[in-house]
Amino acid sequence: MTPEEIEPIIESEYAYLRTEYDNWSPTTGEEHDLELVAHALRVLIHKKVVETSTSEFIALGAQQNEDGGWGQTGAANESKIWVAAFCGLMLIRGNQVLEYERISGSVQLAIRYFLDTQQPDGRWCDPSWADLDATSHPVSFFNVVLVLGKEFGTTMRKKVLESWKKGMQFILDSQADDGGWYDQEFHPTGVEITAHLIQDSLVADVMIENVMRVSRPCRKGAQLLLSLQSESGSWDNDNVDHTMDCTRSLMLVSRMLGIERECDPAIQAGMDWIMQHKNEQGWPDFPGMDTNLERTCDGLDTMLKYLAYSEEDCMKIMRYWGYLA
Repeated sequence: MTPEEIEPIIESEYAYLRTEYDNWSPTTGEEHDLELVAHALRVLIHKKVVETSTSEFIALGAQQNEDGGWGQTGAANESKIWVAAFCGLMLIRGNQVLEYERISGSVQLAIRYFLDTQQPDGRWCDPSWADLDATSHPVSFFNVVLVLGKEFGTTMRKKVLESWKKGMQFILDSQADDGGWYDQEFHPTGVEITAHLIQDSLVADVMIENVMRVSRPCRKGAQLLLSLQSESGSWDNDNVDHTMDCTRSLMLVSRMLGIERECDPAIQAGMDWIMQHKNEQGWPDFPGMDTNLERTCDGLDTMLKYLAYSEEDCMKIMRYWGYLA
């Protein structure tokens, strides 16, 4: 797929997402799954429509719990690490454009939530996810706090940096000899969790602090993903979600480490497979299934990031993760 072929598909799929507004927007008064909400807001950020979507970001902030986290389907539910980090991440990124004091307050409260809930060994825990995956999102959130959060002051930054290093070290210490990360209950194949960790957690250090020496672990993780891609271009037995994860992960890691030549054939094969298995509108969880709205947001995210990956300037794709102001 070329960028010229992808651009009209992005516009068509984004138009479809807008027609499903009542099924994902936090402004409707319905208790939508907040992971879906966060996925949709990520698309709004990448489409550069944050200024015309102010109400969505304010509404997400309004669903924050008193402890600074978010529950899976609304403010009345107990805060959970994974979805709370995803929500906090969307707010800090959206507020780079909006600069609303109210949203800034929500982000600071979220920072305190993650500082308070980190375990002594550096991990975060969420019963719905493997500890490694649960740790990846707070670390990703702190990556962006370290880049964009100068307004929060030096004392807060020092606390975030200390917590971030502990989380990063927990992840690095858990890498297997083959370059992957595994959890027998949640991620026995290692595909999705490895893709998450190298893009969302580790590789940002190349630009942020460069103190954790992540280049080699990230490269080993990328090489494992390359070895696990099927001949068709997919990963994990034609899992659409995991194939999108791996394709996005290889885009970012290859550009940041300068290993595009090694990774580009797999990225192109992954993109071709993703496009071949989309529905008339949106993407399914597996080929032949009905459209899943969250997966459709992932598809838009993947295509938008591919356009940035295709640019000569390697800095452009980093902005799609929030690792550059």
